[in-house]
Amino acid sequence: MPAKTKKIILFSIVFIVVIAAVAGYRMYNKKHFDVAGATPAAIVSAEVLHQTFVADSGIAKNRYIGDESNHKVVQVTGIINEVIKNQLQQTVVKLKTNTAGAYINCEMEGTITPDMATGKKVMLKGICDGYLFEADLGIPGDVNFKRCFIIKE
Repeated sequence: MPAKTKKIILFSIVFIVVIAAVAGYRMYNKKHFDVAGATPAAIVSAEVLHQTFVADSGIAKNRYIGDESNHKVVQVTGIINEVIKNQLQQTVVKLKTNTAGAYINCEMEGTITPDMATGKKVMLKGICDGYLFEADLGIPGDVNFKRCFIIKE
């Protein structure tokens, strides 16, 4: 192999390694998205939020769900149905909707006060993660939130 070809290959490898190192460094030092301090993109009740997803999930996704580079923080108000721990031992607040068996599931990141009980009205802020349902089984769908914080009890 000619010396010129070896230099081109070596330069290409060094260039790729440098680009990968810079990209890795930037990703490692990327700022964490602050949900608690973010201004909500939408303010909605649990009932309206759920009904929007049931009626037209395309419109609801555009309105309430962002992507990895553009998080949409949504503020939701509702009545607590129950507070549970999920399989990862994270606290989940389930808000009532107008559909029996369907809830707004809010995976909490912030602290929970002991007086958060069934039947209390609460205002939460978090990132809408989507709408899950099983139409074949006739199970009503839930809207899921992650990284939620209490705004007002």
